[in-house]
Amino acid sequence: MTLELLREQSGPLPNSVRVGFAVILVAFLINMTIPQAAKAESIVVSTGTGSSVEIKSAKPLDLLSKKFIAYENSQKHLKYRDPLRVATVIATAYSSTVDQTDSTPCITASGFNVCKHGKEDILAANFLPLGAKVRIPELYGTRIFTVEDRMNKRYDYRVDLWKKDRNTAITFGKRLIKIEVVQY
Repeated sequence: MTLELLREQSGPLPNSVRVGFAVILVAFLINMTIPQAAKAESIVVSTGTGSSVEIKSAKPLDLLSKKFIAYENSQKHLKYRDPLRVATVIATAYSSTVDQTDSTPCITASGFNVCKHGKEDILAANFLPLGAKVRIPELYGTRIFTVEDRMNKRYDYRVDLWKKDRNTAITFGKRLIKIEVVQY
């Protein structure tokens, strides 16, 4: 109802209604004209040229995003860390087929499912503990590989890189490479 319609039906508005209406109107106008402060989380992003840009975000990160960012930061730290150990080893490759593995070709010795993971950053080695982080700079630069599997006991200083398909593993062949252990 409009004010005119109210006046016609019930006469003049009481002062308390007018004051209440005026207070609401003033509060609305103040909120519309004065900007409100919002708490924002600061995010610093690297531009790749050595400088960084600070971005403000009003949306907080969820727990999964925070864990993902923490994992990425830990991997970045490993990429540029000085190696704890350097070794020259024979490298071969394998894929998840029954003739190259046991009856559970997708499951590694540590229980990791390489088929679901799908990234070629897993290797098998008997001379390193499960979970060790390794770089192969000659072939993959600063990419980090994780020891998740074991080889036949007769292979001591040898690594076996997991590949998605058999042809890629065969194409890799047998090579003498230098590895850098960055985390045990």
